[in-house]
Amino acid sequence: MARKDEERKRLAEVHQTDVGEGRINEDFVTWLKTKGPTWLLISLAFIVAYLWMVRWQQQEGRARDEAWIDLMSTVQPASLEDVAMRHAGIDSISDLARLTAADTLLRDIQRGSTIGDDGQQIITLDESGRDMHLNQAARLYQAIAAEDDGTTGRTLATVCALNGLAAVSECRGDVDEAAKQYRLAAARAEGWLTPLAAQATARAESTGELREEILFAIPASPPTPATNPVTLPKGLSLPPLNLPPAPQKPAAVPAEVPPASPAPGAPKPQ
Repeated sequence: MARKDEERKRLAEVHQTDVGEGRINEDFVTWLKTKGPTWLLISLAFIVAYLWMVRWQQQEGRARDEAWIDLMSTVQPASLEDVAMRHAGIDSISDLARLTAADTLLRDIQRGSTIGDDGQQIITLDESGRDMHLNQAARLYQAIAAEDDGTTGRTLATVCALNGLAAVSECRGDVDEAAKQYRLAAARAEGWLTPLAAQATARAESTGELREEILFAIPASPPTPATNPVTLPKGLSLPPLNLPPAPQKPAAVPAEVPPASPAPGAPKPQ
């Protein structure tokens, strides 16, 4: 009897377990039918967003690499301006390209010549070419300085641009404007780039030297050789100079005189 009770009890437990598992399966199926599609769409949306982010990062990396390659491989100022416009917003490519272009123009003025469009021919700068270079350099420096927003990240580019404007003013002979730009550069670098601030201040103070007239030393004329004989002190004598003898000119050889022809009718000599 006890054994039958145990069997009934175990059958009841098995039945209860089957009923519980069936309810769980029914609940899961009901959840799949009601909320499953929604969660599936959410999961797909996350996967698509992740794939798009990875692709965007790859494109951004390729664009950054291309921008730096263009900057490092470009020499001409006009081409550097194109690089600045084409890659604006990528790192500091725009500022670096414009600064490099303006500095190249100033170096051309310092050398007095520039490289032609073909990259091979050297062209001498005349007065009009020099003015054109100065105007282009001033425009590039001014564009960089105008974008200053006062943040730390813009300090270096702005200070370089202000120093460049001061250099352009020095080339034009405007000493007061050059000193003004140097002081602006020193004020902008103060607290952020202390060495650059001190350098700009020193340059502003030294601009007064540019007003002084520069005089070039005239070399002295070479001394004329003495014509009077040199008198040696008593007891001193010059050693004899062992100079090679002067070459003897060959004696002139007298020209041979042809014998005179005999007069007509005269006897011939024996």
